[in-house]
Amino acid sequence: MIAFILMLSAFAVGTSEFIIVGVLPEVAADLGVDVPTAGLLVTAYAVSVALGGPVLTVLTGRIARRKLLISVMALALVASLGSALADDYTLLMAARMVAALAQGLFFAVASQVAIAAVPPEKQTAAIAKVVNGVALSTILGIPLGTLIGQNYGWRASFVLVSALTAIGLVGVVLGTPKVAHEPDPGVRASLFAFGRRTVLLGLATTILSFTGLITAFTYVAPALREVSGFEPGWVTGVLLVYGLGTLVGSTLAGRVPTDRIARVLPVPLAVLGVGLLAQGLMLESKVAAVVSVFVLGASAFTAGPLIHTYLMGQAGSAAGLVASVNISAFNVAAALGPMLGGVVLTSGLGLRWVGTVGGLSTILGVGVALVVGRVTAARPATSGTTTPLAAHV
Repeated sequence: MIAFILMLSAFAVGTSEFIIVGVLPEVAADLGVDVPTAGLLVTAYAVSVALGGPVLTVLTGRIARRKLLISVMALALVASLGSALADDYTLLMAARMVAALAQGLFFAVASQVAIAAVPPEKQTAAIAKVVNGVALSTILGIPLGTLIGQNYGWRASFVLVSALTAIGLVGVVLGTPKVAHEPDPGVRASLFAFGRRTVLLGLATTILSFTGLITAFTYVAPALREVSGFEPGWVTGVLLVYGLGTLVGSTLAGRVPTDRIARVLPVPLAVLGVGLLAQGLMLESKVAAVVSVFVLGASAFTAGPLIHTYLMGQAGSAAGLVASVNISAFNVAAALGPMLGGVVLTSGLGLRWVGTVGGLSTILGVGVALVVGRVTAARPATSGTTTPLAAHV
């Protein structure tokens, strides 16, 4: 039950993050700003998640997890309603930044609650459920929100987000159990976790691997049109195949025991890296392009929950903070990916080579993941990924 509630809440929060991308032209026109200025709403959101999430995680370390999760969902609801009601650019920016802070804290707390509510052998599956919510937001939430926004106005899109968030809040209030909560270790003790090689290597794996993925995914729609020859209407269908891949991947991740993550992780990352390197060739065939997009989604969302669960297991009492910083690392990758893809395009290489260049970053991530496996194997058994995470929340 709690896994479903957290997945639903993650779906709402994930939809809140990305939904504005599909209605930026409408937002710009309605609020009297140009599209680049409206685009700053996306940039500010990402920066707020990356910087604000870890800070809030530290500041709220003494609050019981159930109470904090309820508060975060309530804050997210207020922010989405504020976005729907904003009548000028400044108010909308403020509401979006509040939503970003809520999201940055949500994934840290939801990860802790998910893990604390299940036995150790199901911890990876619990994290995968939360990730499933994010995957669903890209498959259903964003296209639906964009369709509503284009037909009924962009504020209607945020009404949808508010409704989803309200449902998630009710679920959290009614269905979230009280979980064990270790006393806050303090800022110094929490920061000590980042002195561990396994934690630093894991964060580096996130940045390198997902920079490659996001480099390709940012430009996948125009690549499918211009290189593969898909009509615009078919591109949406191909992207739904990517979403299906993410669900398959997160389901596969949930089957990996926590004590085997370090050994298994390089496999999906290698598949992702090879898939990116071969994307230019795969785009030449429509069938191969669809297969490529599915493989990217499946491999990335197999690796994502594995990295997240592994990092929380290595962090000890700082599991919440490390979870939040890993989300920040993903947002760093989300910022670097489009920049790297832009460099490829401005250099004249063209859309065909965007994924290949991104794949080089992911292959570096595979190398770091292999080092993670060796370092973990060399450590005493009592300090590996078998740490009972529930004790830390």
